[in-house]
Amino acid sequence: MEEKVKKILLSFTLFGILISSSFAKTYVVGVENISYYPNYTTVDGKYSASAGKEILDAFAKDAGIKFKYKPYPVARLFTTFLKKKSKLDFKFPDHEFWKGDKKKEFCKKMGYQPVKEALGGINQKCIKFSQYAFQYIDGVMVKKENLGKGLPSLKKLGFIRGFTAWDYYKQIYVDKTIKGKEANDFQGLLKQINKNRIDGGYMSIAGGRHGASQIGLAGKLVYDPALPATKSGYKLSSHKHKDIIEKFDKFLTDKKDMLDEIRKKYKVYNIYKK
Repeated sequence: MEEKVKKILLSFTLFGILISSSFAKTYVVGVENISYYPNYTTVDGKYSASAGKEILDAFAKDAGIKFKYKPYPVARLFTTFLKKKSKLDFKFPDHEFWKGDKKKEFCKKMGYQPVKEALGGINQKCIKFSQYAFQYIDGVMVKKENLGKGLPSLKKLGFIRGFTAWDYYKQIYVDKTIKGKEANDFQGLLKQINKNRIDGGYMSIAGGRHGASQIGLAGKLVYDPALPATKSGYKLSSHKHKDIIEKFDKFLTDKKDMLDEIRKKYKVYNIYKK
């Protein structure tokens, strides 16, 4: 009789879990339709295993919600997100400085003025940004034999289509002392460096290192820390659900040890120190 009662209780528990799961609120996260592993990536148009996805999935599970990922080309993701009646609830990755003028313009339309003291001047009452989900370095990969030659050695600089090499914006677009050249992905960029078609490639260093390992160029193409680079982190943002951004921040703090294991798995842990 006791065993029968246990089975009944277990059945009710499982049923409750299934019911709870089926009624979990679903939110749409706009993501970049690009191969940018290990940071984030899409494969055949589907958001796939990466540091970004695993961290967001872990948060959704912890919060009792569901995330549906909707990939867009980089530029269209911004325009889709920055609409009052956007079909997107969140954007990942994001940062206050990315398309900052467009964000401030959107916020003004929403009735929020820029805040001088805020990062990028973005009013967080309009668009709420999380803390860093994980760090990144956007810098220049070069041939090992060209390591440390300095800025004058860069005559042709490659970068991935849809991205801006902000650390070299003035040299490329104003002074025109460096010629910019686009590539579709990490591997295309790395191959151009290896064939001496460009002097260096501006990219996510975690992605560059992974890409080099995939095409037999690990150790031959390296990050040059002497050249200008951006050290920052990827954030989750929303202008609809600021309360969930706050929950995500708490999750990043409370589950740091568990999240560090994910970061280590994808080699994006404390990347500034590498």
